[in-house]
Amino acid sequence: SAIEAKRDVSYFLMNYYNWERPHQFNDGLPPAKAEELAKKVSGFC
Repeated sequence: SAIEAKRDVSYFLMNYYNWERPHQFNDGLPPAKAEELAKKVSGFC
C-alpha cells in the first residue's frame, strides 16, 4: 500500500542513507555522521 511504501522509504532514508551509506562528498562519511563531526569542530550545539 502507499502507506507502507512511504514508511519503507522513510526508514531507508533515515537509517541506511543518512547513517550508514558513505558519501563521496563527505570524504566517505555518511551525511548524519559528517554533520555531527561538523558540529563538534565548529563548537555549535
